Amino acid sequence: MQIVKLELSSLDLYSPSTGELICNEETGYNEEAKSLMGYWIEEVFTEPFIKNEALNAAWKKLVTECDQAQEKADEEGTYPDEQFDLSTDRLVQFLGDYDAPTWVAFQIGLNDGGMVTDNGWFVLNLEKD
Repeated sequence: MQIVKLELSSLDLYSPSTGELICNEETGYNEEAKSLMGYWIEEVFTEPFIKNEALNAAWKKLVTECDQAQEKADEEGTYPDEQFDLSTDRLVQFLGDYDAPTWVAFQIGLNDGGMVTDNGWFVLNLEKD
């Protein structure tokens, strides 16, 4: 899946393929949008909204693997391998590695007067059905 980084002055995102509102600062997230497969918000990225079953299963598998690696490292008094560090960097890698050619993950950073904050990742299917 391709990842496109955007810096926006407001959190207004529309699907390029369907024109649907994906999110808006006033109304929140449009979880019913046909093109929206899922989204992650940085502050709570371990608790995403994922509508697509295959994407959800892949995410849950990654989280389980990371949890198991952390438990094993805790038992051994070591650190887990970097690939099992569940962080936003690992999320970006997960999205980039996910095989969905018509999907794009939009990484949104809010630019508030020169400072970029509040990353969100919105996975959209750009194929018109």
